[in-house]
Amino acid sequence: MVFLFILLIFFILIIVIMTSKIEIKIENLIITSQTKKHINDKYKIIIKMYFFNKIPIIKITLTENKLGKIYTKLKMKEKIRKLEEEIYINKDKFDLKLLNAIREFKKCIKIVDLKLKIQLGTENAFLTSILVAIISSIMSITISKKAMREDKIFYNVEPIYNSQNLINIAISGIFQIKMIHIINTIYVLNKKGGIEYERTSNRRSYDYSYE
Repeated sequence: MVFLFILLIFFILIIVIMTSKIEIKIENLIITSQTKKHINDKYKIIIKMYFFNKIPIIKITLTENKLGKIYTKLKMKEKIRKLEEEIYINKDKFDLKLLNAIREFKKCIKIVDLKLKIQLGTENAFLTSILVAIISSIMSITISKKAMREDKIFYNVEPIYNSQNLINIAISGIFQIKMIHIINTIYVLNKKGGIEYERTSNRRSYDYSYE
């Protein structure tokens, strides 16, 4: 009887995973290199989880204020410092992990809605033109493959010719990822040995205990 109950729970869990998706909605996020504070104040990131791809079961809204509190509460500054140390020590393995993560992430994300504007400038007008052309081409190929509806996609890359290095990005959009794809990505990364350097991390944590 207990075995059947465990089997039933396992079966339900599999169904939940197979039929669930995560939706990430970004509202009015602006990133600029022209101001000391590179990210604007009034953005929102809304994360929703859907059961059977339709029924919302979880909703999390993140703002600058909330993220600031999370950053402080979880002592993220210290954790980021330790991560930077690990990246420096295991740079080659981290680069491989990052490359694998980007490759796998690109496979599973779908774009439902997108409004993206990029302004780019360098000290060299010719270099600016080349970079804008390259970025526009890459975006066109990548976004067209991931867009669920072309009429919901708007993006533009503009050159700024004023003899200074700058980049401005304004983005709003909705992105979806199925839970099964997230799990598969984690599995692939682990299978490829993308997190092997964590063994080094454990040794260093042990070393630090003597400080």
